[in-house]
Amino acid sequence: MYKQAMKILIKTLVVTVVISLMPIVISELAPEYDGFNLEAADDTKKKKTRKRVKLPSKKAQKLLQTVQPFLEEEMWDEAIEMLAVIGTDPKFTETDRARMHWYFGYIYFAQEKYDLAIVEYENLLASEGSDFKLQNQARFSLAQLAFIKEDYRKSIKYLLAWIEEEDEPSSQGYSLIATAYFQLEDFRNARTFIETAIELAESRDIPIKVIDEETGEEVETGETKKAVARENDYLLKIAVYSELKEDLDVLPIYKILAVNFPKKRYWVGLSQLYGQKDRFLDQLGALEAAHEDRLLDKQREYVALGQLLFMHQNPHKAAQVMEYGFKNDFIKEEEKTLKALAQYWHAAKELKKAKPAYEKAASKSKEGELYIFLGQVHFGLDEFSGAEKAIRAGIKKGKLKDEANAHMLLGQVLFEYQKWDEAISSFRKCIDVAEKQYSDKKEAQKKKKKKIQDQARKWITYTEGEEERVQALILKKKALGLGS
Repeated sequence: MYKQAMKILIKTLVVTVVISLMPIVISELAPEYDGFNLEAADDTKKKKTRKRVKLPSKKAQKLLQTVQPFLEEEMWDEAIEMLAVIGTDPKFTETDRARMHWYFGYIYFAQEKYDLAIVEYENLLASEGSDFKLQNQARFSLAQLAFIKEDYRKSIKYLLAWIEEEDEPSSQGYSLIATAYFQLEDFRNARTFIETAIELAESRDIPIKVIDEETGEEVETGETKKAVARENDYLLKIAVYSELKEDLDVLPIYKILAVNFPKKRYWVGLSQLYGQKDRFLDQLGALEAAHEDRLLDKQREYVALGQLLFMHQNPHKAAQVMEYGFKNDFIKEEEKTLKALAQYWHAAKELKKAKPAYEKAASKSKEGELYIFLGQVHFGLDEFSGAEKAIRAGIKKGKLKDEANAHMLLGQVLFEYQKWDEAISSFRKCIDVAEKQYSDKKEAQKKKKKKIQDQARKWITYTEGEEERVQALILKKKALGLGS
């Protein structure tokens, strides 16, 4: 399972990274790009000298505010037409034109006109009116565009320049560098940068919020929890270590993925990893969580969950899980699956529910064993006729694991509805079969033979005595005129 999962991750990782790349817009009305704690990336890096931000003219600010709604509604042509005025009207400053290039780059990026977006961002970098903040955002966007165009070396070049100029580089930047190195098959550099990306992301503390029952709004509790990195970052780390053929304890990573990005492959993977470490209760918990989230859709998954629940003394829930699998066509009605369902209901003492499952399983089996179990269920429900029929069918079909006990059970059933002669015959058959079934050369089998034969003889004696007692009672009733 683990190797197969790695192939899938490596194959799909870059696709998901590309899909996640989006242009970043900077304006007075848009949020700034979030950065994380730089100390996690480089403890020795000193805070850069704060540079003055160049603001657009008041005329440009007014125009940009007017353009903003068109950007939000993705009315690109109208936005371009309005912004183009900045490039032709001499009353606008070089700083204003730098902003114009930024917005053009953003619009073309959003429209997937990547070559045009690159030209605009490069014009911004060359502009004397652009400030350090806008330039660095342009570097990041150019890195994204280079990545999309599969020029991974150029993407790395822009990202390293971006990190150099950024006060607090984000984990996303390090992640993108790592992915670019991965594409270049430079797995050692990929490992360095993806570990930095994850360390940066996990260095944050996130306020814990709860829903206020009175207002229905989220409120902070004053407590915090550790943040986690992006899903793709953890997947990339696993893929990188796999390519380097270096050991990595992936269990903690799968725990993070399963809890924070609950998907079937993470819960199932986590379950199997626990199984490899013989942590069976944890293995059960992971697989059960996947079932409760309705993520399982394979027969082998439901069979495994049923087995784990049964192993941990929960046959009732094991049966319910199997029933759910059958009902939703995840499990086929085969001898082994029906047998499991029947045995779980049987163990849970739900005999009426076990009966139809045993009937179906027995009809599909080439052996008679399941008919014997069906007979036991009928017997437990005081359905003696059904029990006799099932046990006889099992004996006739043959290939029983313990034929002697089957004849013992049949004798007990026949005894219950006073077929004395047939019961005695079955007990004697039990003695004869045990003689052939068990070997006297093996001490354990010799003891089993003696035990079951002794039980059969006692049953014969008891049956004969019971027959005489019942017959005497009948005669006494007749003598008293009470009928038969």
